[in-house]
Amino acid sequence: MEAPFTSTTWDGISGPIYAGYGSVEGLWIAASLALVVVAIVFGWRHEQHAYKALKK
Repeated sequence: MEAPFTSTTWDGISGPIYAGYGSVEGLWIAASLALVVVAIVFGWRHEQHAYKALKK
């Protein structure tokens, strides 16, 4: 992971530092989004099955 500054010490570094600088952040966001969609689909299928079983 690359740092957004060239200093070799923490002296003089102030303010917020973005930890995701230079990483494959887009890949992790896409993977997280895919997992959320999978969780919603499987939850919807489970609820549909549970409601059908309740009606019987």
